[in-house]
Amino acid sequence: MTVLLFVSCSPRPDEMNVETVISRIDALNGKTVSVAGYLGECGGYECALYRTKRDADLTNHWMRNSRAGRPFEIVDVPTLGIGTGANFDATAAPFTNSYVVIKGIVTNECRFNGKPACTDRSTDLKPVSIRSKETAAN
Repeated sequence: MTVLLFVSCSPRPDEMNVETVISRIDALNGKTVSVAGYLGECGGYECALYRTKRDADLTNHWMRNSRAGRPFEIVDVPTLGIGTGANFDATAAPFTNSYVVIKGIVTNECRFNGKPACTDRSTDLKPVSIRSKETAAN
C-alpha cells in the first residue's frame, strides 16, 4: 500500500501570510493576528519573518556582501519586522531558521506608504507567541 502525504505551504484559514499583512498593514494596525512564514535569525538588531527560506537566504547573502564591502544587488523581498516583545528573542531561539506561526499585534509605526521606514530592528509585529509551522516549503 502506498500512502501519499501532501503538505500545503499555505496558511490555515486563521493564519495570514507575510504579504497579506504587509499589504493590509494600515487596516490591521492595532489588531492581533497570526502570521505564518519563515523565521530567520532573531536577536539584537534583526528579527524578520519571511515568506520562504529562499527569501531569508537571499537577504542574508545580500547582507554578507554589504558588510564585507563586496558588490551586491539590493534584494527587495517582503518581510515583517518582529519586535522584541517580552523576551521574545530567547523564546524564538529554538524556532530560528524554520517555518513558524507568530501571533502578535500589528503596528504600522515602521512603515511609510507600506514600505519599511525604520532602520535597525523594525517592529511590524509585536509578538505575543510563537509556534512551529509544520510545512514543507522551498
